[in-house]
Amino acid sequence: MPRQINEDDRPTEDDLARKEQAKRKPRVTAQLLARGHDQFDVFCAPCHDRVGTGRGIVVERGMPRPPSLHDQRLFGADDQHFYDVISNGYGAMYGHGDRIRPSDRWAIVAYIRALQLSQHASMADIPPDVRQTMAEKKSP
Repeated sequence: MPRQINEDDRPTEDDLARKEQAKRKPRVTAQLLARGHDQFDVFCAPCHDRVGTGRGIVVERGMPRPPSLHDQRLFGADDQHFYDVISNGYGAMYGHGDRIRPSDRWAIVAYIRALQLSQHASMADIPPDVRQTMAEKKSP
């Protein structure tokens, strides 16, 4: 969204609210992850693909391949790094700060973390009762 200006060329209440949202990292909930999933699919998946490996449709069409979100460097990056990259861009990626609300940027960050965990999970990470249910469903 472009910055809204009033007659006195001062930031509007909306500008101030967006700035405040950018400072507040929300608590991770199922609703936040669902919103992050939706926003990731719209804004990130075309380049990073739906699981974050960097093999999106635009790469197939000749654009430079972005890094996999599962690379060790990015797995170890802090949440603020992802928020800042979404906001301002990095390398060939342009910034989405004017297209994605601050709260949705945080939702995308939460979803990226869920993607990273999902791709690096082991059986030991699954609670025993869930493992048991999985084993029962798998057996003939």
